[in-house]
This record gives sequence, structure tokens and C-alpha cells, in this order.
Amino acid sequence: MNRNRLSLLLSLLLSLLLAPACTNMAEPAEPQPPTKTTLRVSLFPWIPEPASFFAWIEEDFERQHPDIDLVVREVKKFHDWEPEYIADLSYEYDKTVEALIADGADAQDLIEVDTMILGRLKADEAIVPFGVADRDYLAFAQDAVTIDGEVYGAPHWTCGYFVISEDPAIQQAHDNAALLATLAAREGDRVDIVGDLDGSWDSIMIYLDALRDSAPSSDMSSALDQDTIDPAVADALSAVGAACTHDGVNGCDSDGVEVFARGDADALIGYSERLHPILSDEQNSVGELYVTSAPLGGGDHPVLFTDALVASPLCTGRCREAAQAFAEYYTSDEVFETALLARDVGDAAVPRYLLPSTNTAFAIEAVASDRLYEQLQAAIAGAAPYPSDGVPQARERGKIRAQVQKALGIAP
Repeated sequence: MNRNRLSLLLSLLLSLLLAPACTNMAEPAEPQPPTKTTLRVSLFPWIPEPASFFAWIEEDFERQHPDIDLVVREVKKFHDWEPEYIADLSYEYDKTVEALIADGADAQDLIEVDTMILGRLKADEAIVPFGVADRDYLAFAQDAVTIDGEVYGAPHWTCGYFVISEDPAIQQAHDNAALLATLAAREGDRVDIVGDLDGSWDSIMIYLDALRDSAPSSDMSSALDQDTIDPAVADALSAVGAACTHDGVNGCDSDGVEVFARGDADALIGYSERLHPILSDEQNSVGELYVTSAPLGGGDHPVLFTDALVASPLCTGRCREAAQAFAEYYTSDEVFETALLARDVGDAAVPRYLLPSTNTAFAIEAVASDRLYEQLQAAIAGAAPYPSDGVPQARERGKIRAQVQKALGIAP
């Protein structure tokens, strides 16, 4: 090989070595962001200012979990029944079952339900075992989500019947007779008690609460199957109905918040969160308030509701991971602090006075230092959960409600 050809060959080889490695390859694709997992949740809507809280939940959770698209089921005005009303999946178990097991327009991955429909959902195979284990739950809340030793929900809210009054003496009234005597002794021409005790669910739950007040060892599940309510409880409720009646008007079948807030009733029986609209009422004229468990029978042994997140059997894989992440977030002290103190509404907002499912939430400094939250925590000590089965069936039969209405004097 002559020198010229060798020189040319070396030049070609050198040019090939120095050429870009990808000269004949396609440009690399731009890196794609990871696909977000959509998580559809229906949260318990019967709380003060739910729209504000749910909007905050979506924004705060997605900020902490950018790989999850959280879709909180829309809340509309529940008192504009047509056409604004959206079925409440926390109680309307037939629609709840459909939302959990049918891939329809209203399909949900997680639903916050009242655990008194939990047994119904399990029987329809609409839920699967699900929970958050590392929480210091109130004992009755943990019991409420446990069926045959298996946990089927992550407890979040709790709820019960309380007496709210300006009279601190109600906190020393540990049975029905003592409460009514305390209120009757107050001065002024006012009705002693107001409060809605007549709902299709409330009538049953009021009865069970009064039954356990009188006989704490009573089997509440068995009581739901009886055609006749306990005579002693009927008498106690009749006394409550008489205390609700003033100038021929029975105030046991209306919300009563405005009546009480404006100073026209000595006490209100209702959920703890009724404190929020009372204290928020622009025409509120009540002074310092006191709250205690409602002694509706011969003692004071409260029974409480529990609202818990349950999971759809269709939510598997990445959906299940997202559901677990949301349940851990939703039951955290950080979220409870915002919700309980209504910080999503504003720094000066009236607390919601909801009851959390954990002891640690009650121990949050701003919650523990609130005198009404302190009273509420003391009032629920030793509480029992409502049964997770039998209540929907009792509601459908309607016999307990009819007898409670009669005892209260609401119906003839």
C-alpha cells in the first residue's frame, strides 16, 4: 500500500472516530411525567362548612402527593332538595353499594360512611378489609369498624347526643330525672329543651342511647329486633317530650339551633357540632355555654356514632396504594387540627366542634386548651359504639320510630 492511500485511510478512520456517536440515530424522546393515579373519595358531608374543608383537603393532599389526583365528591346544598340534592352515600346504603361495586358515573374508591351501615355493606360484598393501624383510636371507634375480628374501615369522625346549656349544673345531672329537674328550675318563660329527636335514623339512635343509659349491659343489637320499646325508656322519653313542650308547641322535632341561640330555650339536645351554628349565629344572645352527654334514661352511659373510610373491592394496585395514603393523611393530627378548629375557613373562624376518632387529636394544644372540646372529651369517656348491623333494617320496619314519636308526644 502506497503512502498516499495509507494517509487517506487514516484520515477517514480518524473522521469516523471523531464523528458524533448518534449521527444516524433518532433524537431521544423528552422524559414524560409519571401518570397520576386518580382517587375518587366521598367524604362525610354533614359537617359545618363542608365545601371549604373539602376544597382544602384536595389542595393540601395533592400538594403532598403530586402523583395522585384526588377527586372529592361534590357537595351541594342539602336543604335545597330539588334539584340540588345529591344522594348522601354516608347513609343511603343502596346507593353506597352501587358506588362501591359498580363502575358507573358515581363510582367511588373510598367512601366515608356511618358505621351503622357497615354490616349491610359487608353482606353485599361492597367493602374489603381496610384501615390505618398506627393510630391511637378511641376504643369505641375501633370497635365500630371491627366485624368478626377484621377491620373494615379507618375511623375519622365520631358523634353523639349532648345537652348544651348556659347552666353549668347540667354537668352534674347524671340521669334523665336530674337533667329535667335542673332545667325546670331555671327562671324565665322558655321551653326547657329543643332539638331534633325525630329523624328516621335519630329516633332509633335516641332509643338505643336511652336504653343504654338505663341499662348499660343491654344488648343493643337484640333491642333492634323487638317490636316494642322498653317501657322504662318510653316513660323517660315521655318526660323529655313534656320538657320540649311550651305553649302547646313540641320542640323535639325541629333543629332548634336558632331558638336556643336567641335565648328562647334553656337547653338544646343534639350533636356536638350544633355548637358551631349557635356560636356563629349573628343574633346569638347566649352567654358562656356548657356541654355534657345527654342522659336520656336512668343513667348516663353514652353511645356514639363513628364515621369511617371504607374501600371498594375494585380499588386495587395503585388505587389501593393511593387509598392507603389518603386514609393515613385524613386521620393524621395535622388534618384533624385544621378541621376541628376550622382553619380552612379562616383564623378567626368558630371551631366546628366535631369529635375526632383519636386520642392524639384531642391532645393537640389548641384543641386541648378549648374549654368546650375539653368538656366534650370528658363527656364521651366510656362510650359504646352503635351496632354496625341491624339499624337499617329497624329503620325500614319503622316500628321503633313510631313508638319513640309517640313517647315524645310528636305523634298521637
